[in-house]
Amino acid sequence: MKRGAQLWVSVSISCLAGIGCAELAARSIVLRDKLGTISGHGHLLALVHGHGIYQSDVDRALRESDYASDIERSGAADFEQRATLNKLVANSAIQSHTSSGKIAAADLRHNIDLLRSQFPSEKAWQQSLVASGFSSSSLSEKLKENLDARQWIAKRVAPDLVVTEEECRRFYDSHSENFFVPEQVRVVHLFLAAPPEDPPEIVEAKRTEIEGLSVRLARGEDFAALTAETSEDEATKLNGGDLGYFSANRMPPDFVAAALKLSPGEISRPIRTRLGFHIIRSIDRQMPGQRSFQEARDEIASDLANQKRDAAIKKLIVDLRGQAEYLRLL
Repeated sequence: MKRGAQLWVSVSISCLAGIGCAELAARSIVLRDKLGTISGHGHLLALVHGHGIYQSDVDRALRESDYASDIERSGAADFEQRATLNKLVANSAIQSHTSSGKIAAADLRHNIDLLRSQFPSEKAWQQSLVASGFSSSSLSEKLKENLDARQWIAKRVAPDLVVTEEECRRFYDSHSENFFVPEQVRVVHLFLAAPPEDPPEIVEAKRTEIEGLSVRLARGEDFAALTAETSEDEATKLNGGDLGYFSANRMPPDFVAAALKLSPGEISRPIRTRLGFHIIRSIDRQMPGQRSFQEARDEIASDLANQKRDAAIKKLIVDLRGQAEYLRLL
């Protein structure tokens, strides 16, 4: 065995055995890089407050973010690797400034419940934990770290998020076209699905059915009750078929045309769109007009605060990236 190889193997064995090399490994970038390749972690890509980030960390983060694992390692993939490394560097720097354990139990429980609610059953939730390599306690610790980091970030960027009345007014005046509200109508509908791909006999059966429902409404049956009983729009049938306010560009043209012909309270004859058959009842109609500054002010302030938050976080990531004692360019 070559002398250089023997040296690296002996150093590696000594470190693994804990014989006098821990301090050397922590301080030597070259040594940590070499040990990373020997142990299968790949090259050392960054060192942040003593914490090493290796190629295996970037690869794992890419997999966890659903980035295509089989994508050709082209320029786009290299860009994704660099972006992921920057995020890991920033996260590591944040962790060095935070100390877990300051999170309220109620906040932790709320976040765990949010995660659990995404699974159809407790069994599915537990299986997902096992598949992800988590136990209940290790998940709690990871969430504590995450919440602690979010609190630290929120405190750091908070001073940059102040939105003044003057800024809101200036935005309103320079983007007045954004606050023009087109004509809007609000209707409820009873719907039977009949898309173009349905066989003709099914379409005709739906046509006959909707005509019968129209007759029942004309005889005085309650629109909301009949909609709950027969409508095939699952999203609206239990709230009377209410579609809320919409403008012309949000609905099929033939649907909008029928809705605009109705006076508030009036019920249409059955109409057909590309989706199927509808019976429409008009609720309200709003003429086009310009929203006032006071009407739009809160929305503007929220949008401007979000823009400032994005800019502040990007700047913070750059600042945190600068805390790396070593950063290999991918």
